[in-house]
Amino acid sequence: MSNYCLVVTSRRLTNVAASAIVIRKAKSNDITACASLISSHVSGDLEEWQSKFEQDLANPQRLFLVATVNDLVVGYGHTTFHTDALEDGAKSSPTGYFLSGLLISPAHRRQGLGERLTVARIDEMRQVTNVIYYLAEPDNLATIELHSRLGFQRIGSVERDEQGYSLFRLELQPINRQ
Repeated sequence: MSNYCLVVTSRRLTNVAASAIVIRKAKSNDITACASLISSHVSGDLEEWQSKFEQDLANPQRLFLVATVNDLVVGYGHTTFHTDALEDGAKSSPTGYFLSGLLISPAHRRQGLGERLTVARIDEMRQVTNVIYYLAEPDNLATIELHSRLGFQRIGSVERDEQGYSLFRLELQPINRQ
C-alpha cells in the first residue's frame, strides 16, 4: 500500500471509536471473514467465496482491502482490471481499472466505512492509473450518491450478464506528497 496504513477518523463513525478502525490490504487470514460476509449477504457456498477471494488476493491486477474494527474484519473492497473483449459492438465496459466488490457488515453500515474503503482504493489506484471506472445498478442510489460525492461522473450505460448498469468515471489527480 502507499506509505501508510489509513487510520480512519470521521464524524459519521458513531458506534465505534475512530481509533479502532483500520483500512489495510487484505491478508490470507482475512479471506474466511470476507467470504462469510458475502455468503451471508447474497447466500452461496462459503468455500466457493473463499476460493474466489484467494484467487483475487493472488491476482497482481487486483487490489483487495479490508476494514477492521478492533482487528476484526467488518468490510472489504476490491479493484479489478477489466479488458473489453466484446467484438460484436455490444455496449461493454471500457478497458481499465474498476472499483468492485464493496461490502460492509450490517452492524457497521452507515458509519462511513464504505466511503473510507472507497477513498483508500482510489488513493491506491493513483499509483497505476489516472482513470478509474465504476458500475452501478441504476436504482442503487446509495452507491451512486457515494461515488458522486467522491467525484465520479456518469458517462453512459453498459450491459453485463443481460443486466444494464450505469457507468461512472473518475479522473485522478496526482497527490502532491511533499
